[in-house]
This record gives sequence, C-alpha cells and structure tokens, in this order.
Amino acid sequence: MVHFTTVRGAIALAGAFALAAALFAGCSAAPVPPAPTATTNPPLTPTPTPAADPLDGVVALVATAETLDLRDRDGALVEQFHYLDQPAGVVDALSIVFGAAPVDEERSGTNHTPPATSHVWGDVEIEERHYDEARREAESIGMSWPRFSVYFDAPTYDDVELTTPSGYQAGDNLADLAPGFDADDWTCVGQGVDVVTIDEYVEWQGGNVEREYGVALANWDSMGGPPDGVEDDGTVSWIGAPYVVAEGCA
Repeated sequence: MVHFTTVRGAIALAGAFALAAALFAGCSAAPVPPAPTATTNPPLTPTPTPAADPLDGVVALVATAETLDLRDRDGALVEQFHYLDQPAGVVDALSIVFGAAPVDEERSGTNHTPPATSHVWGDVEIEERHYDEARREAESIGMSWPRFSVYFDAPTYDDVELTTPSGYQAGDNLADLAPGFDADDWTCVGQGVDVVTIDEYVEWQGGNVEREYGVALANWDSMGGPPDGVEDDGTVSWIGAPYVVAEGCA
C-alpha cells in the first residue's frame, strides 16, 4: 500500500513538474526582434563654387608708353603687361577677357621691322615681335625692341573700352585734340601722347641714353595718305604703343 501511494505520488509529482514546465513555457515572452540598424548616410558636401577669374571683370584696356594695363569697372588694375614681357602672358589674358582665342597671322620682316606674329581679337591686336634675342642680350637692347606691341582700331570692342592714360581713342577728331598736343612728341605714324622718358643702356651708343616713348595717335596724313578707297576723315585711325618719339622718319 505504501508502495502504491509512493508510486502514485511520484507520478503526481512528475505530472506537476510537467504542468509547471508547460505553464512556464506558455507564459514566456515572445522573442523580441532585433532593432533595425540605422543607416547613416555620409553628410552631403556642397560642390565648391569656382572662384571668379579677375580677368572676367576687365572692362578697359589702357595702352601706356611702357605697359598694357587691364582695369576693372572701378579703375583698379587687374593685370599689367610690360612690352618687354614674353607675349604669351598677354595673349592668354586677352583670350580670357574676350572669351576666345585670337586670329593669328604670321608676318615677314622688312628692313625696318622684324618678323612677327599678329594676334587679333576684332579691333584689338597684339603684335608679337621676333627679334634676335641673342643680340638683344649681347647688346643690352631694351624698349627699342619691344617683345610685343598693341593696337586699337576702335574706341571699344566687345564692351571693353580701348584707351590711353589720357583718354584718347581711335575715332577721336584730331582737330579737337590738337590744342593739347606737344608738337615735339611726334612719332613716325602720328602724334605721340602720354610720353615718358626711359633711361636705357645702348651698347652701340656707348652707354646709357635717355629716350622718349609714347602712345601713337596714328593718322593717314602722317602715313602718306590713306589706302585706295579709304577716306581720310581727320580722325585718329588707330592707336598703337609703344612708339619712340622720333627725331626723323625713314
């Protein structure tokens, strides 16, 4: 009898354990799904705005006796090119100012001029002169052999003013300007203006000499008359620099 009770108790105990296990299993919380991992996008980097090229603000080219100056609308100097500088710099700068490469033309030399390359943007020309650089070095030749010269055929081109330090422009009436001229400041193509004196060493003259250079206001009368079909209207035909103030013209 004891044995039966003991066995039954054992079975009951086993059942209790089984029921407890089942109840425990039924009350357990459902597994919690893992939280989604937040995706971190790299911060957006703004595309840098290209810095404005100062040459885009050039509104005036000013031909002086020694330099070509590029100025902005406030009159501030943006770039300056000396006529003894290598021409590539001024050609590159003007290509930016006018938004296009120049039209180039090779020119043969004469008994008065060296071979040259003409770089033209409409009414603006840079003449790159090909002198004997070895001789220049040997004889210390300076401004009498400029590496480039500049010419303006109109008062403006592509909304860029073409002028001189005193404000002279192609197309100006010479009769109106004449009272302000110094008759001694003459070049072989017309009146010289904005003249400066340059002290330079010239070997064949035995040392330093003072020479006057200026900007030429070319006119047909000074150049022997206009070409066929061109009327001499008494205005400045073109402006050029640098020009030496002449004691005589061949």
